Amino acid sequence: MQELSSDPFEKAYNRGCMWGMAGGALDQCPYLNEALAEWWHQGWEAGAAAWHDRQEPVEPRGV
Repeated sequence: MQELSSDPFEKAYNRGCMWGMAGGALDQCPYLNEALAEWWHQGWEAGAAAWHDRQEPVEPRGV
C-alpha cells in the first residue's frame, strides 16, 4: 500500500502519531535524522494523548 504523502516530515509525524495511539514507547523512534525524529516525537505526543484519553474511564452524566 502506498502512502498518500511524499513529505518525509508528514510521514514521520503520522508514524509517530500512530505509534503513540497504539500505546508504543517514546524511546522507540525509528529515525536517526534529528529533524525527522523531532516530527516523529511530536506525532507520538499527539497520539499518546489520544491513547490516554481513550483509556480514561468515562464518568456517567447526570440527567
